[in-house]
Amino acid sequence: MANIVLGVTGGIASYKAIDLTSKLIQSGHAVRVVLTDNTTEFVTPLAFQAISRNHVYTNTFLEEDPSHIAHINIGEWADIIAVVPVTANTISKFANGIYDNMLLNVLAANTKPVLMAPAMNVHMLRQPSVQENIDKLRSQGVEFIDSETGFLACGYNAKGRLASVPDIMKKINSMLNRKQDLKGKKVLVTAGPTRERLDPIRYLSNFSSGKMGYSIADSFSRRGAEVILVSGPVSIQAPNVSAVIDVESTAEMFEAVKNHLDADIGIFTAAVSDFTVKEKSGQKIKKKAGSPPVIELTETEDILKYAGHHSDGMYVIGFAAETEDVENYALGKLQAKKADVIIMNDVSDTSIGMNSDDNEVTMLFKDGEKIPLAKMPKTALAEEIAAVIAGKVMD
Repeated sequence: MANIVLGVTGGIASYKAIDLTSKLIQSGHAVRVVLTDNTTEFVTPLAFQAISRNHVYTNTFLEEDPSHIAHINIGEWADIIAVVPVTANTISKFANGIYDNMLLNVLAANTKPVLMAPAMNVHMLRQPSVQENIDKLRSQGVEFIDSETGFLACGYNAKGRLASVPDIMKKINSMLNRKQDLKGKKVLVTAGPTRERLDPIRYLSNFSSGKMGYSIADSFSRRGAEVILVSGPVSIQAPNVSAVIDVESTAEMFEAVKNHLDADIGIFTAAVSDFTVKEKSGQKIKKKAGSPPVIELTETEDILKYAGHHSDGMYVIGFAAETEDVENYALGKLQAKKADVIIMNDVSDTSIGMNSDDNEVTMLFKDGEKIPLAKMPKTALAEEIAAVIAGKVMD
């Protein structure tokens, strides 16, 4: 069983952390609780002390044991720190290096895995600054369990509700039991869209956000792999991987991939443009009344097919984002590209389409095996995919 530091920040969902403490104790874990000042407006230290049977920490400057500095000792004792719930305030302070309470000082001095479970009003959660800070912390190795959609204290029925206690328990246990089973393996991941320039200011592209590919790169890195991420233009923070290669066009992505065909695993999530402009204009294409320009397109290199046919020993995983007859197209791609796995999803469903936070996929293997993965946040789905692939390549 593990040593768990539970940080609790001040929001209406703070009371649920009492139940989480109880469940962790019942599971055999040792729990030490750290509360922010604002948390005590909603719940009392005594409640957590009674359940955890440990002192509850609230004050950075209250050193009850002179042989230790509490905010450092707590982190050294922990196997994992879970902040449940975490508010927009704490996310933003931690992301920007502001350590003005006991919990933030514990996090500042910490070297152990950190999990955060956001809970807040939907508009607060969607604030660009909050999302940027979440992305920033993710890139630094902090893990998040996504908020649920449901009834909020403010009266909205929307995303922002704290994830359920069983789901948080499952995530904590998953982090505690995560294997470094891909140590020594090189993994190549492509992510995001590509852009094909028409002229100096216009281009052909698609709606890919890169979220799925970035989550997959992060999950494989956490399992000990050396991850090379080849990324098209995205607006999210890069995960903590061995190398990130930024590209714009399909041709640039193709060249980057060819340089890393020695990878043990290749995961091609990028939404690559199928066509590029035959002759790019060196100047802005002018609008002429009654005479729209004719732009001739030519096919781009099929990166997944090239990897499937030319890599030596790479376990090749492709994605099939389709809008109709999804499985037939995916099976056709599995065979034509000589892939080991095709992960198919129906992007006509906007809730799991490009730029969404969630996804639902089915993994199709060349031996005929089929593994469906239910709708879940892309970060959680990436963990599931990584676990399945690790099991295949390490057998």
